[in-house]
Amino acid sequence: MIEIRCGANWESLINQNQLEEVLKVFLKNLFINERGLSLYLTDDKEIQKLNLKFRGIDSPTDILSWSYADDERDSDLSQVQYTNEMELAGDLVVSGERVKEQAAENGWDFDTELIRLLAHGCAHLAGWDHERSAEEAREMLELEIYLLKEVDQLNIY
Repeated sequence: MIEIRCGANWESLINQNQLEEVLKVFLKNLFINERGLSLYLTDDKEIQKLNLKFRGIDSPTDILSWSYADDERDSDLSQVQYTNEMELAGDLVVSGERVKEQAAENGWDFDTELIRLLAHGCAHLAGWDHERSAEEAREMLELEIYLLKEVDQLNIY
Protein backbone atom coordinates (compact mmCIF):
# COMPACT_ATOMS: atom_id res chain seq x y z
CA MET A 1 0.00 0.00 0.00
CA ILE A 2 1.33 3.37 -1.03
CA GLU A 3 -0.60 6.32 0.38
CA ILE A 4 0.04 9.72 -1.18
CA ARG A 5 -1.47 12.88 0.26
CA CYS A 6 -0.72 16.47 -0.52
CA GLY A 7 -1.82 19.99 0.22
CA ALA A 8 -4.07 21.64 -2.36
CA ASN A 9 -1.16 23.72 -3.68
CA TRP A 10 0.67 20.60 -4.87
CA GLU A 11 -2.07 18.39 -6.36
CA SER A 12 -1.68 19.80 -9.86
CA LEU A 13 2.10 19.26 -9.82
CA ILE A 14 2.17 15.55 -9.09
CA ASN A 15 1.28 12.46 -11.05
CA GLN A 16 0.01 10.18 -8.30
CA ASN A 17 0.09 7.00 -10.43
CA GLN A 18 3.68 7.65 -11.51
CA LEU A 19 4.76 8.31 -7.92
CA GLU A 20 3.12 5.09 -6.73
CA GLU A 21 4.96 3.07 -9.37
CA VAL A 22 8.29 4.76 -8.58
CA LEU A 23 7.87 4.14 -4.85
CA LYS A 24 6.99 0.48 -5.46
CA VAL A 25 10.23 0.04 -7.42
CA PHE A 26 12.26 1.74 -4.69
CA LEU A 27 10.71 -0.38 -1.93
CA LYS A 28 11.10 -3.59 -3.92
CA ASN A 29 14.82 -2.86 -4.32
CA LEU A 30 15.34 -1.90 -0.68
CA PHE A 31 13.36 -4.52 1.24
CA ILE A 32 13.04 -8.28 0.95
CA ASN A 33 9.42 -8.29 2.13
CA GLU A 34 6.80 -6.23 0.37
CA ARG A 35 6.47 -2.87 2.10
CA GLY A 36 4.21 0.13 1.92
CA LEU A 37 4.68 3.74 2.93
CA SER A 38 2.90 7.02 3.23
CA LEU A 39 4.00 10.19 1.47
CA TYR A 40 2.77 13.64 2.38
CA LEU A 41 3.64 16.66 0.23
CA THR A 42 3.34 19.92 2.14
CA ASP A 43 4.85 23.39 2.40
CA ASP A 44 7.89 24.90 4.12
CA LYS A 45 5.89 26.16 7.08
CA GLU A 46 4.54 22.73 8.02
CA ILE A 47 7.77 20.84 7.39
CA GLN A 48 9.66 23.42 9.48
CA LYS A 49 7.34 22.68 12.41
CA LEU A 50 7.96 18.93 11.99
CA ASN A 51 11.70 19.45 11.64
CA LEU A 52 11.75 21.42 14.89
CA LYS A 53 9.55 18.95 16.75
CA PHE A 54 11.37 15.79 15.70
CA ARG A 55 14.93 16.93 14.96
CA GLY A 56 15.27 20.13 16.97
CA ILE A 57 16.11 22.12 13.81
CA ASP A 58 14.06 25.30 13.34
CA SER A 59 14.20 25.57 9.56
CA PRO A 60 12.47 23.97 6.60
CA THR A 61 14.05 20.95 4.97
CA ASP A 62 13.33 19.11 1.74
CA ILE A 63 12.39 15.68 3.12
CA LEU A 64 11.80 14.02 6.47
CA SER A 65 11.53 10.28 7.03
CA TRP A 66 10.27 8.07 9.82
CA SER A 67 11.22 4.42 9.47
CA TYR A 68 9.10 1.60 10.89
CA ALA A 69 11.45 -1.09 9.60
CA ASP A 70 14.37 -2.72 11.32
CA ASP A 71 17.70 -2.19 9.63
CA GLU A 72 17.36 -5.10 7.20
CA ARG A 73 20.84 -4.57 5.82
CA ASP A 74 22.35 -6.06 8.98
CA SER A 75 19.59 -8.30 10.33
CA ASP A 76 19.00 -12.03 10.01
CA LEU A 77 16.17 -12.04 7.50
CA SER A 78 15.29 -15.65 8.24
CA GLN A 79 13.70 -14.35 11.45
CA VAL A 80 11.25 -12.01 9.66
CA GLN A 81 7.63 -12.73 10.54
CA TYR A 82 5.21 -12.92 7.63
CA THR A 83 1.69 -11.64 8.10
CA ASN A 84 -1.32 -11.10 5.88
CA GLU A 85 -0.94 -7.36 6.29
CA MET A 86 1.75 -5.50 4.39
CA GLU A 87 4.38 -4.01 6.68
CA LEU A 88 4.95 -0.29 6.45
CA ALA A 89 8.46 0.90 5.73
CA GLY A 90 7.60 4.32 7.15
CA ASP A 91 6.43 7.84 6.42
CA LEU A 92 7.94 10.49 4.18
CA VAL A 93 7.10 14.20 4.30
CA VAL A 94 8.33 16.44 1.49
CA SER A 95 8.27 20.21 1.14
CA GLY A 96 6.89 21.11 -2.27
CA GLU A 97 8.51 24.53 -1.95
CA ARG A 98 11.95 22.95 -1.47
CA VAL A 99 11.27 20.63 -4.43
CA LYS A 100 10.44 23.62 -6.68
CA GLU A 101 13.47 25.59 -5.54
CA GLN A 102 15.92 22.70 -5.80
CA ALA A 103 14.54 21.66 -9.20
CA ALA A 104 15.23 25.15 -10.52
CA GLU A 105 18.73 25.15 -8.98
CA ASN A 106 19.48 21.75 -10.52
CA GLY A 107 18.06 22.59 -13.94
CA TRP A 108 15.33 19.97 -14.09
CA ASP A 109 11.60 19.72 -13.51
CA PHE A 110 9.55 19.28 -10.34
CA ASP A 111 8.94 15.55 -10.96
CA THR A 112 12.64 14.79 -11.37
CA GLU A 113 13.57 16.54 -8.13
CA LEU A 114 10.70 14.91 -6.26
CA ILE A 115 11.75 11.45 -7.46
CA ARG A 116 15.38 12.20 -6.50
CA LEU A 117 14.26 13.15 -2.99
CA LEU A 118 12.05 10.07 -2.72
CA ALA A 119 15.03 7.83 -3.53
CA HIS A 120 16.91 9.57 -0.72
CA GLY A 121 14.01 9.27 1.71
CA CYS A 122 13.39 5.61 0.89
CA ALA A 123 17.08 4.85 1.49
CA HIS A 124 16.65 6.39 4.94
CA LEU A 125 13.59 4.19 5.53
CA ALA A 126 15.77 1.17 4.76
CA GLY A 127 18.26 2.16 7.45
CA TRP A 128 20.84 4.17 5.54
CA ASP A 129 22.11 7.38 7.14
CA HIS A 130 24.54 9.71 5.36
CA GLU A 131 25.26 11.49 8.66
CA ARG A 132 26.84 8.42 10.34
CA SER A 133 30.02 8.39 8.26
CA ALA A 134 31.55 9.57 5.02
CA GLU A 135 31.69 5.95 3.82
CA GLU A 136 28.00 5.39 4.47
CA ALA A 137 27.19 8.72 2.78
CA ARG A 138 29.07 7.55 -0.34
CA GLU A 139 27.34 4.15 -0.28
CA MET A 140 23.95 5.77 0.22
CA LEU A 141 24.52 8.07 -2.75
CA GLU A 142 25.49 5.07 -4.89
CA LEU A 143 22.29 3.34 -3.78
CA GLU A 144 20.21 6.40 -4.67
CA ILE A 145 21.79 6.55 -8.13
CA TYR A 146 21.00 2.84 -8.61
CA LEU A 147 17.37 3.37 -7.53
CA LEU A 148 17.00 6.32 -9.88
CA LYS A 149 18.35 4.27 -12.80
CA GLU A 150 15.76 1.59 -11.97
CA VAL A 151 13.03 4.17 -12.73
CA ASP A 152 14.80 5.59 -15.80
CA GLN A 153 16.03 8.75 -14.08
CA LEU A 154 19.50 8.95 -15.56
CA ASN A 155 22.27 11.52 -15.12
CA ILE A 156 20.74 13.19 -12.09
CA TYR A 157 23.89 13.17 -9.99
